[in-house]
Amino acid sequence: MPMALLSHRVIFVATSLFNCNAAALQTPRRRNCISLREKQPYHTTRPLHMTAESVGAKKPKILCLHGKFQNAALFANKIAGARRKLAREYELCFIDGPIILEEGFNGVPVDTVNPPRSWWLRSEDGQTHTLVREALEYAIRQNDREDIIAILGFSQGGTLASALALSGAFPNLKCVVTAGAPFVAEAFEKAAILAEEYSTLDYLENKSISLYDVGLRIPKLHMAGENDALVDVESTRSLSEKAGSGTFIVHEQGHLFPTRSARVQEVLDFFERHIVNK
Repeated sequence: MPMALLSHRVIFVATSLFNCNAAALQTPRRRNCISLREKQPYHTTRPLHMTAESVGAKKPKILCLHGKFQNAALFANKIAGARRKLAREYELCFIDGPIILEEGFNGVPVDTVNPPRSWWLRSEDGQTHTLVREALEYAIRQNDREDIIAILGFSQGGTLASALALSGAFPNLKCVVTAGAPFVAEAFEKAAILAEEYSTLDYLENKSISLYDVGLRIPKLHMAGENDALVDVESTRSLSEKAGSGTFIVHEQGHLFPTRSARVQEVLDFFERHIVNK
């Protein structure tokens, strides 16, 4: 798509992420990635890994996806309370979206050193979403696919998390958690296409069902804010219903990833049920 046709001012670049623990940074590898189209200059980046210091077995890895107008470091800071508790048991891998936005939310000036990002955009007429498949493929190739056992996403990142579960890209994925995430039809459509392509790989034991159907059976926890002025509760409810196997919770706050103790405990309990005890 020619850049002139985009209604948003954006830049596509290779991102550099912030080092919380230099020893934990790993160079991502392309592994079993399929149909990686390079029409847009998407680039592999170095994810930000966060985990409490520990000795012993490798921790399960959770892929963390920020919302539009955020980035990996900002999202990690926004959910600091939840992040610290999760990092005791899991390795959290925060990645930047591939699209740099030159304007912040409502036109607010941006931090040029650590600018806001997006996973995909709306079309010029506002009726559809563009660059959705590219976003899925970009997120998939940031880590070894076999390493990811859960995905946590906020807002647009939560929609992406649900679509990634349906794509069949992560063979060991056990569960998904989202907050303030809207239903986006194009994300599900592109996930279905990727699931068909990944079906040629060997890790699906039961060939009588599709990878998309396997994704529908992956447990998901979707949280919506009753005071969310950006994403309607019913849009998140629709996401929960269409993504399959969803637990839907409405909290009393707005457009955010809940970090109050009770809500964080619900997330921890959900992960424990489906990761630790499974």
